[in-house]
Amino acid sequence: MRKLLAFLMLLLMVSCQKETTLSDLDEIGKLSSVENALALNNVPSVVSVVQENGIWKLKRNGQNYIVKGVAASKSINTNITNYITALKSFSGNTIRTYSVNEFTQDILDEAYANGISVCLGLWVNREADNFDYNNTTAVNQQLLNLKSQVLAYKDHPALLMWGVGNEVDASYTNLKVWNAIGDIAAMIHTEDGNHPVTTMLANTLPAKITEIKNRAPQLDLICSNTYAPNLPVVTTNLQQGGWTKPYMITEFGPRGTWQMNPEPTRILPWGALVEQTSTEKAEIYRSSYNQHIKANFNNGCLGSFAFVWGYQTHGAVLTWFGFHTVDGRTFGAADIMKRVWSDWYPANRAPEITSRNQMTLGGQHAEDAIYMAAGSTQTAAITASDPENDPLVYEWRIVPEGVAGPGGAPHPGVSGLIAANGNATVSFTAPSSAGAYRLYVYVKDNHNKVASAVIPFYVN
Repeated sequence: MRKLLAFLMLLLMVSCQKETTLSDLDEIGKLSSVENALALNNVPSVVSVVQENGIWKLKRNGQNYIVKGVAASKSINTNITNYITALKSFSGNTIRTYSVNEFTQDILDEAYANGISVCLGLWVNREADNFDYNNTTAVNQQLLNLKSQVLAYKDHPALLMWGVGNEVDASYTNLKVWNAIGDIAAMIHTEDGNHPVTTMLANTLPAKITEIKNRAPQLDLICSNTYAPNLPVVTTNLQQGGWTKPYMITEFGPRGTWQMNPEPTRILPWGALVEQTSTEKAEIYRSSYNQHIKANFNNGCLGSFAFVWGYQTHGAVLTWFGFHTVDGRTFGAADIMKRVWSDWYPANRAPEITSRNQMTLGGQHAEDAIYMAAGSTQTAAITASDPENDPLVYEWRIVPEGVAGPGGAPHPGVSGLIAANGNATVSFTAPSSAGAYRLYVYVKDNHNKVASAVIPFYVN
């Protein structure tokens, strides 16, 4: 009844305002639903978590809504329009942010203009960053600060839900953090009755889930940042912890750099990590989504956020995750996400490097622990293909291990070492300074798509 009244009021507003025409209505869906009328008049969306016939559903303006989302890299802030427009073109419908900052309003506005919803992050201080949850004054001040953020953005029509904190459970010991999360959730429900509230965890250990259930019952759902190969245990952990509400996966992707110990052959003697090709990573996004996210839509899962839209600006290896290069080209993982979200590939797909073994350095592969003398001449080669047989250009880079480029972006490469770029084979001069390096190749087509592979090496 509430939505019907709102709809009728909006029809009256439309009829009384000369600047709103029937052609305007056509552009947003020919006034086929209450949602379109609300959108036209910049009214907040109404989002709820409900259970129908024993199955949890997310409802946005009365319609079923499965989150087909991406986690926002800080790189999105540098070119908001391009990244959010690109998400729409790849059939995504939601973007997740981590905190309120100077870019929040622009992100919300651009998302709304492109039909994208936003899971708006509220940054909650972490014990790992020396915040003391025994300090009542500090905890209360945090609550007040977050209240002001909620009041500032609660009525934006792009808002889907609130994400209270990101991995506040990282290396924590004080269980009072969950009481604080519960208090924040209660505050949000008081100030904003239109949007659900959740929190994002580093893992779903059953004992932790039980504490959250008891200390923060105000949460509408729970979320976990979970990467291969840990996705299969999420539903089991939630059940063992006594969680009876729905959940989402708010970060997922290939095995993280912090998860490499179970596979020691991927850690080289000097500590470098062997990285998969962009094509191998894309296949992990596919299997993760199909087998552990989509397969659980009737088992409490309301959707997910792939990590990370844009490029990395922090982490042990800055090219480990990311759907884009610094210059805005998209990897095959973006094509895969369009496929699993819409059942269709884009008209043009990224080049492919099907295996790490397709790249060689002096005839050796990434796992071979390659050493070389400073200043020596080396050769490398890559075998790549393109689904549409587009012409390919090969860009090679040599990057010091663990060194970022401007703004924390992936390093652009050391100049003066590559003899000539552009081909599938390359000659280069080993750096003159001893230490660990990575040899990258970026295989580019003529449709702004790219594939990549990398071999770490050590200069004696």
